[in-house]
Amino acid sequence: LHLRSIKLFTESRASSLVPWRVPGHERFKVLVSELQLYLEDAEQQLARLEADLPWHVLHSDGGAAPSPARLALIDQLRRGFVADVIRSLEDIDQAARSAPPAYFAALKEWSRRHVHHFLMQSPVMYRAAQKPFGYPGDYEVMRFIYERPFEGATLFAKSISLVFDYSRAARAVWYRKDLVKRRLRELIDSRRKPLRVLSIASGTAQELYELVHEMPDLPTPLEIVLFEQDKGALTYAYRRLKPLVEARWGERGKLVYLHESIKRLLGDPELFTPFGRFDLIYSVGLFDYLRQSTAVQLARNFHARIESGGCAIIGNMAPENPDRWVMEAHLDWQLIYRSRAELLEIGERAAPGAKLRILEEESGVNPFVEIFRD
Repeated sequence: LHLRSIKLFTESRASSLVPWRVPGHERFKVLVSELQLYLEDAEQQLARLEADLPWHVLHSDGGAAPSPARLALIDQLRRGFVADVIRSLEDIDQAARSAPPAYFAALKEWSRRHVHHFLMQSPVMYRAAQKPFGYPGDYEVMRFIYERPFEGATLFAKSISLVFDYSRAARAVWYRKDLVKRRLRELIDSRRKPLRVLSIASGTAQELYELVHEMPDLPTPLEIVLFEQDKGALTYAYRRLKPLVEARWGERGKLVYLHESIKRLLGDPELFTPFGRFDLIYSVGLFDYLRQSTAVQLARNFHARIESGGCAIIGNMAPENPDRWVMEAHLDWQLIYRSRAELLEIGERAAPGAKLRILEEESGVNPFVEIFRD
């Protein structure tokens, strides 16, 4: 009996006790191990630095502007520690891409055993990994990116949060917001008739919050419908935007908050019929999660609701996203990546014969397809 137990233990050891074991891929393993050592040393060094810094440098003071010393600290971290870690993570991502899918679980375990506990000290990465609302990119994660990039219980944790905020994927969130905001401004500046806009999966509506701040005078009446399935996100957008729009745009600006499920959005092509047609429909993050047939059908529904001369813009993360390994292995954040050609194919199948073009945001990893309606 004892010999049989020993044999069973030995036979199961390779699979159950060493789930990180995978042949080859030495570059990946070395890069992950070196990052572990770098983070261990950095955690100790930043702890010593933290002990010497005054409170106002380490902590924000409500809505007050950060002190020059705090800004200088963030800048030093960004150019040193943050740049080093981002470079390492992108190298790891590149090395992981040569591995066959069958090795993903083992390489994921290797990566998690070495560096996961460092990354999880960042509140934003921890929240994305834990998914309290059932999905990783909820509106609180977006708030960390937009409003609280330097958060954490320690200086090391704050620095890891800064790594996330300056990653290409998070920068794409910033830049795609700016892209949408530019298109909105172009639309407002080029028209002198009432305009109607539909935002799909609107989240915090950061682009609108910034637009209202940047445009105190609205030259033409503007109505924007914010569609969102997360009531918390819609409530947050409402509380921020309602007093601001009323104070700056008055009766010329109208925001409609539509709380409905994604299931209803995908299954009911008449959902927006009561709202009439729109001059612009935009979706920045939803198509990352849609299968091809669903994506085409939803884009087709958008095109049917566009006013003559209007357009829809649809964003999708591209396969070259260099943060894919971190997102998938450490945050369990799975996206459906699409090339620019695949984005154009969605547009062509949704609206045969329509004019299409690709729009690029500055990070280069979150392009949009723009579908026009004659």
